[in-house]
Amino acid sequence: MDDTITAAVGKALGHPARLHILRLLAGQTECRGVDVFSELPLAQSTISEHLRVLKDAGLISSRPEGNAAVYCLAPRVFDDFIATVSDLASAASVCASDGKGC
Repeated sequence: MDDTITAAVGKALGHPARLHILRLLAGQTECRGVDVFSELPLAQSTISEHLRVLKDAGLISSRPEGNAAVYCLAPRVFDDFIATVSDLASAASVCASDGKGC
């Protein structure tokens, strides 16, 4: 995962409402937009913006279903992000264990 994508994913994960949406989607194979809107105490336009950020970061995907949208998680992006962060954490552990510190 390149740094631009990693930063976009990190930014998308950095808001409580977006984390709430991700947890909601994680509990289902797919979720209609109306169900997302009913779960959060936010304006529909605000939730739509959060969904857009998550989609732009690649964390969720959507497809039209009639007049609505259906959302689901995109697990590959999570896997890639976890691998990138894990690599950074491993490098930090090596730095800390060499006794020199930073």
